[in-house]
Amino acid sequence: MTLVNARAAFETAINTAVTAADATVSVVFDNMPFTTPGKAKKYVMVTINFDQATIQPHGAAIDQYAGTVQCGIFTPRDKGSAAAAAIAESVIDGLTSVNASGYTDTYSVKPRVGQVSGPTAVLMKTTVILSVWLAVDLQRSNG
Repeated sequence: MTLVNARAAFETAINTAVTAADATVSVVFDNMPFTTPGKAKKYVMVTINFDQATIQPHGAAIDQYAGTVQCGIFTPRDKGSAAAAAIAESVIDGLTSVNASGYTDTYSVKPRVGQVSGPTAVLMKTTVILSVWLAVDLQRSNG
């Protein structure tokens, strides 16, 4: 297992769910170049951070990557919160899809999503006004 594969499992799950729900929404990840789209565009900015790489039970260390996913959801100004809420729901659906019994573990990392916090609306004084943040616990173990 690698951090790259663990990241890819969550990125793929999010991107698949969001674009399936609304093909006009762009999804960008913290590890790729990005130019902010125009005022009328909807997009999701995803940041994945790993806070822990191993756990130390009795005996040998076990690989267990734990961390957070933060998703900023941006929609056009003065259009209401429905679009952001719908995108947030698709992000949550994507993240929790890795917990489903029928999930295909393409990256061989056994991804799991813990508690989802949010969405929470954040008012920003820019052309893109609504931001919804989600925090998710990531866990993967060799067991």
